[in-house]
Amino acid sequence: MDFYVAATLRNEVAGIPLGAPPEAWEEGLGDDFLDDIQRSYMRRDYGLIEIAFIKRAGLWESVSTSLQIHRLAHGIDGVVPLSLARSYGDFSRHVGFDTFRTALQAQGGALEEVDDLSMGGFNHFREATARSSVYVVKEPPHDGLEPDVLWSIVKPWARPAGPPSAPSHAARGGR
Repeated sequence: MDFYVAATLRNEVAGIPLGAPPEAWEEGLGDDFLDDIQRSYMRRDYGLIEIAFIKRAGLWESVSTSLQIHRLAHGIDGVVPLSLARSYGDFSRHVGFDTFRTALQAQGGALEEVDDLSMGGFNHFREATARSSVYVVKEPPHDGLEPDVLWSIVKPWARPAGPPSAPSHAARGGR
């Protein structure tokens, strides 16, 4: 739970700040990832964590992160980077929203529900200070998850002049 709360409240994940280059993420999370690159946009997928990068002045810069918590429902192996397991211990396959909200409030965070008709079977909450978005399963079935469990936590774009184009399906693995 500490990992999710910290990622929600800070502009970093596992001590790696938004704005860091791909090498910093690789140093912190390891080399077991998949990169999806299109021109000046890259998405790096570590399983539990996805990082969006844009290329500015020829250098890659991380601008957004998302924790894909729903992926844990299918098993922890290969989803949780080893460095996170070493730092935070065991990860649960499901994260209850009420437990998360209580832990977040204990650290000074607060969630406000966002009215978003496009969300379908999910509730969308925003942590106002950090501008993190928290998505919660509202109506099953969503990947076999029951209602009131976390689906994902998304850190906002540090927006450049315009949004990136959609990523391609071309991908490359880590070393």
